[in-house]
Amino acid sequence: MLFHSANFEATKKEARKLLHALRMGDAGALERYHSLDPLAGTVEPGLSDIQYVIARRYGCESWRQLKDQIESRYLSLTVKTARES
Repeated sequence: MLFHSANFEATKKEARKLLHALRMGDAGALERYHSLDPLAGTVEPGLSDIQYVIARRYGCESWRQLKDQIESRYLSLTVKTARES
């Protein structure tokens, strides 16, 4: 489920930050990653793996679908705001 305030740039930063923390051996990040993807193996994930589990957390099938939903929501909010002005 996306929040109204979802921003794709912030979501990209979230993915990079989680990946960096995993690579630094942050136990909390590892726990968070496994909570997002309980089937995650012990192999170090790449950025695309992180993006996938974040997309799934938001109910999307892929990172691309998540991006499209966020951008669509932003566009519709922008149009709605412009109409109200």
